[in-house]
Amino acid sequence: MVRWERKEIALRTNATGQKLTAPVFICHGRNGRPLAYLQANVHGGELQGNAAILALFDLLEREPPRGSLILVPRVNPVSANQQVGDYVAGVYDLATGQNFNRGYLYLTGPSRASTAPYVDVDAFAAVHQDATLSEIRDGFREALKAALGAIRDSALTWGIEARLEFALGVQELAVEADVVMDLHTGDRAPRYLYAPEGSTAAIRAFGIPFVLEVPSRFGGSLDEGAFVPWNDLSEAFQRLGRTDVRRFVDGFTVELGSMNTFSLAQGAEDARRIASALRYYGVLDGDPDDPAYRIVCCSVNDYRSVAAPAGGLVDPAVTPGTPVRKGDLLARIVDPSRITEMPPRSGDAVVEVRAPEDGVVLLFHAFSSIPKGVRLLSMMTKLRAL
Repeated sequence: MVRWERKEIALRTNATGQKLTAPVFICHGRNGRPLAYLQANVHGGELQGNAAILALFDLLEREPPRGSLILVPRVNPVSANQQVGDYVAGVYDLATGQNFNRGYLYLTGPSRASTAPYVDVDAFAAVHQDATLSEIRDGFREALKAALGAIRDSALTWGIEARLEFALGVQELAVEADVVMDLHTGDRAPRYLYAPEGSTAAIRAFGIPFVLEVPSRFGGSLDEGAFVPWNDLSEAFQRLGRTDVRRFVDGFTVELGSMNTFSLAQGAEDARRIASALRYYGVLDGDPDDPAYRIVCCSVNDYRSVAAPAGGLVDPAVTPGTPVRKGDLLARIVDPSRITEMPPRSGDAVVEVRAPEDGVVLLFHAFSSIPKGVRLLSMMTKLRAL
């Protein structure tokens, strides 16, 4: 029998004293663990993850979980309300200019300042060298929670800056989880996945055809904030000669199509894929689905952006998700002001953009009018099949 709990977390307080909150839905299954944390819409225009979570609400009633889940749709009320005209400018905080998904805390490294509280993995491993795996897992999670508490307490003296308040609000929930899924979208893109290196079985459980593998280096995103500390712990034990302490927590960024689109019908399909991954992690009963598509991946280091060689109007020659060969036409950038010869010819307005190497065009810039030098598109290169 499923038991649901709802609460709200305050993530910012505006100038007139209103708290901006996000709804938190906790699904208590037959067991407290495995525990999954899912959030959606940290960037204001990336809407589709909300449809996936809504579909998961219904799925979890039909399919009571073995473990438990924390689900947070509309996790960022700040970005959701940064609307300028018809456009939600929700990737960057208009108050600070910073990306909402680059401000999370690296709890096993001094990511904020040399004096910031963090967990010393080598010291922890030395103390727990002969502990059982469950003692290591539970003790390390408590250490991460204590670090978050210490960061919050230490900030009270001078006041908690808005970016830190948001990070703490999210990470104090996510730190409890055994698997973290942060639901995003691309600009103009198909479904694709950011996944930790070495998580091949979990990647196949998602069944998403395009995968970017993330090394265990912290860059400020939530998926990295979830899995990198546990990878650091595993490596600390390896340095002591103990090889059975695996990475106990995985974190994923799940990209559900294009920004500023929302579909309840497509959300049901997205929820099906997420549920398959939850089965892999034991949160739901049963086995994960076999992938319905060929899965190709590359390292995030081989995910390359093509900068626009000229300004103008973008006419894509391929759709996102298309394999290309070096030299293939990717897009035309059109600017009528480039026409100087008479009679005017449309071809004189065009600058062609061709593939620098073989790969898959994964994403196009959200807008069809761009200046020179901004990201026009992004490509997966040096592909391999999973």
